[in-house]
Amino acid sequence: MIVELTHNMISTDMTVSHREALCLINCARKAILDLHPSFEERYDRLVRPHFESVVAQRWPNEMPLGPSAYELVN
Repeated sequence: MIVELTHNMISTDMTVSHREALCLINCARKAILDLHPSFEERYDRLVRPHFESVVAQRWPNEMPLGPSAYELVN
């Protein structure tokens, strides 16, 4: 549910900026890992590439996501 909500927000809400999308992704990751600490490898293998794809499609002229991109929390 967290992944789906975040995905819908960053892919459909045109008021969300690139930076805000990165913050939302980081918050989703933290929430998922707070609920399921053992899912870190699964998140990095399955969910992170999905978010990277969504961000690349929505903001094609922005820098690709790197490991430090997820640290942009307000």
